[in-house]
Amino acid sequence: MFRRFGAMYPFDGGVVLPPADLKPLKQVPGLAELVTTAAGCTFGDGIFRVFTEDEALRAQRLANAMFPEWAVRIRPIARDWLGRQYALDLHRNAMLILLEPGSGGVYELDGTIPELLDEQMVDDPDTFLAQDLFRAWRSVHPERIPAGMCVGFKVPLFLGGDGTVENLEVIDEEVYWSTHGQLWSKVRDLPPGSMIEGVEIN
Repeated sequence: MFRRFGAMYPFDGGVVLPPADLKPLKQVPGLAELVTTAAGCTFGDGIFRVFTEDEALRAQRLANAMFPEWAVRIRPIARDWLGRQYALDLHRNAMLILLEPGSGGVYELDGTIPELLDEQMVDDPDTFLAQDLFRAWRSVHPERIPAGMCVGFKVPLFLGGDGTVENLEVIDEEVYWSTHGQLWSKVRDLPPGSMIEGVEIN
């Protein structure tokens, strides 16, 4: 399992730290295999990371704050270089959801963990990992993204920011989710096309 993913996105580093109790995870296709081989590890020059149990709990807290309406149905398992979370959807038989702090979007993915990693991320990396933007970023910033950090949008996409390298910066992942969550909470209910003159962050 995950052979195609591993061939396309080689192991970068990390110490595997699976949760102590694996029994509940075996009910979800591919989850036990993923965390026992990759929890705490990064792949593809930092393009993808599988959460440890502690990281998953922190990710859950960040996601709950920004997307409270999804809190009861998601369980984060991994993230990509943009700080986007991949989470189990408990209301869809543990299919997957993508949570995007940069766009304020929540997207239901049509696939299981094995399908996401070994098919979708390999066959369509631009859609599922923003690989085209990742390569553009790496051409200018070849250094690895430090632990606990992600590459985030300076101006969120939901405030009209561009999806370009010029609008990206390395930022603490928790700070990124927190600040974008505060901004998103102030504009999420506005009608499409509303003019936004000023938004403050506490």
